Amino acid sequence: MKKAVYSLLLVSFLVLGVIASGCIGGQTQTGTATVTVTKSVAPEQNVLEIYHWWTAGGEKQAIEAVFKKFKDKYPNIEIKANPVSGGAGVNMKMVLQSLMLAGKPPDTFQVHAGYEMAPYVKAKQLTPIDDIWTKDMRDHYPKVIQQMVMFNGHYYAVPINVHRANVVWYNKHIFEKYGIDPNSIKSFDDLMRVAQELKSKGVTPFALGDRNKWPATHAFEVVMLSIGGVQFYQDFINGKITDPNNPTLKKVLEAYAEYLNYVNSDHAAKTWDEACGLVYKGDAAMTIMGDWANGYFKAKGWKPDVDYGAIVLPSNVYDLVIDTFVLPAKAAHPEAAKKWLSFIGTVEAQNTFNPIKGSIPARDDAPLDPYGPIQKKFIKDLRSPSTKLVPSITHGSAVPPAFLSDLNDIISTFVTNKNVDETAKSIVSAVKQDLLPNKIKEWKLT
Repeated sequence: MKKAVYSLLLVSFLVLGVIASGCIGGQTQTGTATVTVTKSVAPEQNVLEIYHWWTAGGEKQAIEAVFKKFKDKYPNIEIKANPVSGGAGVNMKMVLQSLMLAGKPPDTFQVHAGYEMAPYVKAKQLTPIDDIWTKDMRDHYPKVIQQMVMFNGHYYAVPINVHRANVVWYNKHIFEKYGIDPNSIKSFDDLMRVAQELKSKGVTPFALGDRNKWPATHAFEVVMLSIGGVQFYQDFINGKITDPNNPTLKKVLEAYAEYLNYVNSDHAAKTWDEACGLVYKGDAAMTIMGDWANGYFKAKGWKPDVDYGAIVLPSNVYDLVIDTFVLPAKAAHPEAAKKWLSFIGTVEAQNTFNPIKGSIPARDDAPLDPYGPIQKKFIKDLRSPSTKLVPSITHGSAVPPAFLSDLNDIISTFVTNKNVDETAKSIVSAVKQDLLPNKIKEWKLT
């Protein structure tokens, strides 16, 4: 309270002093003379308030490395980072809702490209940033990625990375111990064969940590792509699966139920990174997770292709998870935020962030030198014309938030009861109730 009173008095004294010296706008009478003065506008405070959800392992190190680079470039801007724990931004999204409703958003915040941005755009809570998207950026971001951050013909976000969701991470020491060749795993059936073999030897095949629900949906998404293929996946996210007796939908659920037979018994008590920890400690052989797991393992001191490896299922698909930052309409420090957005769109920022994070650069001109063997392969896959690019369901790109919320609950229930028929009915009901009414994109992936 004293501080507030002091600040008010200080401002009052400053204003009076400026009036006395003739520096406030308008005209003032001083005896018989009229003095014309100009209005002085206080400069924007050099602060950048950022909200993000990178709090674990390599992801925390990665964003802090970018903050350091940004500070080197703009030493007068103070970064006020507000990391909110909870993978995939589960908790941060609730915090942001409160801030937005109160009209006090941060200067910028992390959000997944695609549908996750749509509610903010619809509510006019974000400012278009077409001026940030220079010709250099437009020339070096793949078109599909640009489309994922555009609404009504305007850019609303800058991607800092590209993650791959459809990856099976494995402990190479366990595979070598039991003579398992990872190159023999080319399909979901192959994966289940290996899981059965490992279980027969007393090894937990898969680590799952679905305390926050989304990791279970994530695994379901990968199974869907592996069993149904890109065409079924496209139909699913476009809301065309409206028959609970759809044979492919049931086949996907049956396959997912089979996968669940091979996960750790305490999965409901663990988070995604704790599941990765089981693989790291040798308590499980594999985990289905996005390539942020790569950053986790590297932060633990593991070496790619020495201690751990990656199997992509399906091998010709890139399941996109794209982290971006946006400019809220009521940001207190928009100029600082614009500097941040421009910076993360550079090769320098992306090649600082992604080698640590485990993801890859969104720009197609970023050199491969800083990356490990797994990331280099993923970069080549992303840039290959033969690779099918699909937006992730679980991570906010492919479907409306209301439907994703339904799906997380439905899959969480399925993990417990494994009831294929009831789950198929629930999914179709959610498609009709929350996907189709909120649909604003028609995905064309095939």
